[in-house]
Amino acid sequence: MALPDGVELVVFDMAGTTVDDLVDGEPLVIAAFRAALKAHDGTETSFDQANAVRGYEKKDALRRLLASVRGESASTTDSEIDTLFDIFKKELDKLTSRMNCEIKGTSEIFAELRRRGVKICVGSGFPEHVVKTIVENLGWSVDAAFSSVTLGKGRPDPIMITTAMEKFGVTDPKRVVKIGDTQVDIEEGRNAGVFCVSVLTGTQSREKLEAAKPDCIIQSVADLLDKRTDTEVKPSDRSEVG
Repeated sequence: MALPDGVELVVFDMAGTTVDDLVDGEPLVIAAFRAALKAHDGTETSFDQANAVRGYEKKDALRRLLASVRGESASTTDSEIDTLFDIFKKELDKLTSRMNCEIKGTSEIFAELRRRGVKICVGSGFPEHVVKTIVENLGWSVDAAFSSVTLGKGRPDPIMITTAMEKFGVTDPKRVVKIGDTQVDIEEGRNAGVFCVSVLTGTQSREKLEAAKPDCIIQSVADLLDKRTDTEVKPSDRSEVG
C-alpha cells in the first residue's frame, strides 16, 4: 500500500495531483506563467521552460523562469518580480473559474481516508482565494486547505505540512504523508520528514520524480489505497536524500 501504517494526516497537492487543471490542453499554472511573461514584456516562453519551475513558490518560480529565458547572468529586480507576480495573479484569476474537474477518484479517496479517521488537507502555491475557489468548485469535503502565499513561505519549505500537523495535533512525522506530482513536492515532504508519495498525473516525468527519491510512485491518487504501488524506492536509496 502507498500509505504507511498508522497514518493520521495526508497533505495533498492540488494542481496536477488532485485537480485536473488543464485549460485548453495546457496546465493552469503553466498557462498563467506563459501569459504573464508575454503580458509583462512580450517574452515568449516554452512549455518546457514553464514546466521546469512548476511547484516552486510562485515568485521564486517567476524569477527562475525569467532567468531561464534571459540567461542566468541577467539581472532581475524584486520590483520587477512583484510586478510580474501581480500580472500572474490576474492571468490566474481569468483561468481559475474554469477549474471544476478533479483527478478521477480523488473524492472517493478523500471520503475513504476520512472514514478511517485520517485528516485530509490540500495545499497549493496559489493565492488563498484561488485555493478556496477550486475547493468550492469541486465541492470537496476536506479538513483544511492551505495557501503557501498566505502562510508566507513557498515550497520546498514545508510550512503547509507543519501547519497542518500543528492544527490537528500530529507530532510524529512518520504518521504524515505528502502527495504531489512534482520534484518540489517531494523536497517539501523530505524537509518535513514525512512519507512522500508521487503521482504521475502531472507534467513531470517518472525519471524526474524518481531522481528526487520519493518513498513510492503511483499512477494517480485513485491508486493510493491499492496494495500495488507503481514504483517503490528502497530505504537504502531514500537515505541518500538530505
